[in-house]
Amino acid sequence: MNFPIIDVSKQSVAQFATECSKGRAMRTVAWYRVVRPALVLCMWVLAAVYIRWCLANASPEELSLDAFMPGITGIAAVAAAMTVWTIGRQMDAINTHRARRMPVSDDVSLDATREIAVGNAGRCLVAYHDDDGAVSHVVSMPEFERQTA
Repeated sequence: MNFPIIDVSKQSVAQFATECSKGRAMRTVAWYRVVRPALVLCMWVLAAVYIRWCLANASPEELSLDAFMPGITGIAAVAAAMTVWTIGRQMDAINTHRARRMPVSDDVSLDATREIAVGNAGRCLVAYHDDDGAVSHVVSMPEFERQTA
């Protein structure tokens, strides 16, 4: 398959049909636009129903603050780690003087790699995958737009 992973759910049946049969294209679009979102929604609804049932059948000791503290502490630790990580990434993005290393791909020119490495193209990349699902190559967004135009 020759389409970017990131935009696969936005493609029409006709775009998928250029890569595979019409039937498989319809199944793929149905999976990405209907079945997969419905599964995610069902999982959230089932989780909410289960939590409501647990709270409705819990004893007063199980609903005390002491019973919830380990979970609250774990959630707070994860939130703090994510906050520190985000702040660190923002500080790293501001530091443009640091040399950034990027692997050079056969499909991406050296100029495009240099442009991405110095931050002129931003961080917008398009990843392509092969039939096995592995990423085959990555291109910058400007190069992707030139290829599709």
